[in-house]
This record gives sequence, C-alpha cells and structure tokens, in this order.
Amino acid sequence: MRKILPVFIFCLSLAFTQAEGKTEPLSVVPGAPVLTYGWADMGKMKYSKSKKITLIDDTSYPDSKKKRQAFTKAISGSGSRFIVLSGEVDLSDGVISDEDHSYFDEFSSAHNRLHDDIVYSVSSNTTLIGINGAKVKFGGLVIRSASNIIIRNVEFWDAHGSTEIDTKREPDSKASIDNLVILDGSKNIWIDHCTFSDGICNDMVRNYNHDGLIDIPYGMNVTISYCEFKNHDKVMLVGSGEKSLSPKDRSVTLHHNYFHATTQRMPRTRGTYMHIYNNVYDKIGVPENAGYSLGPGTNAKFIVENNYFGSYLGVVIDIYDKGGSKGKPSALIYFEGNSIAADETNTRSKNDKPQRSYNEHIVAEKPWEIPYEYKSNMQDWSKAKDDVLMNAGAGKEVIIEGL
Repeated sequence: MRKILPVFIFCLSLAFTQAEGKTEPLSVVPGAPVLTYGWADMGKMKYSKSKKITLIDDTSYPDSKKKRQAFTKAISGSGSRFIVLSGEVDLSDGVISDEDHSYFDEFSSAHNRLHDDIVYSVSSNTTLIGINGAKVKFGGLVIRSASNIIIRNVEFWDAHGSTEIDTKREPDSKASIDNLVILDGSKNIWIDHCTFSDGICNDMVRNYNHDGLIDIPYGMNVTISYCEFKNHDKVMLVGSGEKSLSPKDRSVTLHHNYFHATTQRMPRTRGTYMHIYNNVYDKIGVPENAGYSLGPGTNAKFIVENNYFGSYLGVVIDIYDKGGSKGKPSALIYFEGNSIAADETNTRSKNDKPQRSYNEHIVAEKPWEIPYEYKSNMQDWSKAKDDVLMNAGAGKEVIIEGL
C-alpha cells in the first residue's frame, strides 16, 4: 500500500505561468532529483534529504541575532541539510541598516579599513528554500570547496562593505564584498528564482561599497536560472584573473534571468564554458558608466542563444581577449537567435591584446558541445521575454512535499 505523505504549502506573493495566467508554485521534494536545464544537471543533483526540515523563522527565533546565528550555523553544518528560511535574516546583526552604513565608513590612521566584510560559508549538501519573503541582507555568502548546493526563492539584499583602503589615500581602491561567491573547486550548484541587488544603496557608477552580485572564480556545473539582478554595477565575474584560463575549471549556464538597471559584467568571464539562453537584458548602463552586458575574455567560450536585449547605453558585447596564438583569438562567441545580431554598433574589442576586430571572435559553429538537455526548455526570445518578466526573481509560492 502506498504511503500518503503530507504536503507543506507555503504561500507568498504569486508566480504566474506565461501561457495560462494561473498561479504556478515552485515544487520542492526533499531527496528528489532536480532538472535545471543547465550545467548543474551534469552533477546529477538532488534536493537534500534529512530527517526533518530545519525551519528558521521569526516564531522560533524572535531575536534577530539568534535567528542569524541559527541560520549561519545551519548553512555551514555537516551532513545533508534541508533548510527553510522564512522572512529576513540580518547577517550584520544590526550594525548596518538601509539608513545607516557608517560601520563601513571607519578607517584607521593608516587608511586601512577597520571592519572586514561580513561573510558566512555554505557547506556541501545544503538545500536552502526561501518562504514568506525570505531575504538575506547586509552581508554575503561564500561557497568554498563545496558541492551539491541548491538555493531557491531567496532575496539577497545589499551586501554592503567598504573599499580595501580609504579612497582619501588610494582613489582607485575598491570594495571586495559579494552577495554570493563560488570558488575553490566548488561544483554542482543551482541558484534559482533568487533576487540580487544593492537594496536602496546607489553604487552604480563606481563600486565603493559592493563588488559582485554573484562572482564565480571557480565553479563547475553551475546553473543560474530565473533570477533577477538589479541596481548594481559589476554583476557577475567568472574567472578572477588572467591565470584563470582553463574552461575545465568553470562551466556555467544562465537561463531565464532578468538583468535590468545594472551596468556591466552579465557576465564578464575568463576560461569558461558559458551557456547563455533566454535571458532578458534591459536598461543597461548609467550616463556616468555606460557599461556592457556580455564580457567574454581570455579563453571564454560563449554560446548565446535566444536572448532579449533591450535598451543599453554602452555595448552588448565587450571583448577582453588577452590570449590566443598565431593570430587566432581565444574568446569565441556563438551568437544566434537573439533579438539583435552582433554587429559594429553593439560589439567592440578595443580591450583585446593584441588588437583584433570584434568579428574575428564571432563564430558560426558552437565552440563546444552542450552535454545536457535544454532545447525542450528553450523558447524563442519573444516568448522568453514574457516568461522572464513574469516569473524571474524571489517571492514565489512554494510547495514542499514528500516528508
């Protein structure tokens, strides 16, 4: 006789299907395999299976610091963990707020910052599901040498920090804090239906208080889907330096994400197998920093399909290739089925070394073979635009079943 399992339903703001206009909750089954339609599927990922859900909410933790402590302990624990975050968690324990960021305005007499970035680790085999407006604010999370991590339906808000050195002494000093960073051989990661921004802080021209929304120095089998990225300068860096040259160290899929009111790096990459399909880019750049959307660099292998590119002040593709041999470029871009074609009006390669024409990087054949199934999930760019505008971002209804 088949055992009847209870179903836990958490209702938040509504998510609608494109075709029917009906509520379409996110379905989560602990222990079940997931299908991301991206690189993460190569890791044969599953939701974490544990004896019980770890619920971090205001009822169990009415004190905000104790709620933060419970949350950061849960995400950094050992073994398989299924965590549900309800409402907000303040990683700064109240030293930062939307109205007061002065904690990070303090520097020593030698002009070094007095307070380090506020960052907490996420361990392997973690599933984190957000409900009731789940929000992680005023700090960042790091995935380091970890695998099998799923984060869905969480808003990441204003990971505020400071420049490394006081700009009164070093005008070019920059901030180093990321909302989320993936590094040191991490693999098998799915980030889905999340929202990333600088909150109400305006740091669009020059990153004095923020670095990336999601940065991936090293990350294999990563899928980022149906996420919203807004109000930020440098959105996503994949491969952190010119020594990060092997695509075998980074494989990332971006699909059905909404990039808007942002400036650059969506993504900027080096040494990556990068698949970008069915995303929406709109209102890119500010007058003081025109920016770009796609920044393929040395040994970046881009497949860009069926995306919508709306308004932008700079360019769509800005190429940063310092590699290649015998006159051949190492940054290759397959650009097909998008709302625009790559041409001299929206593509540039002035940062190439040696200097090449942009069209030397545009290739007619895909530069690598996509090993996972995604075509059944891919739409033409116009349908994808409607889908993304309606469904991307956090704040969705969630059904958790199977416990």
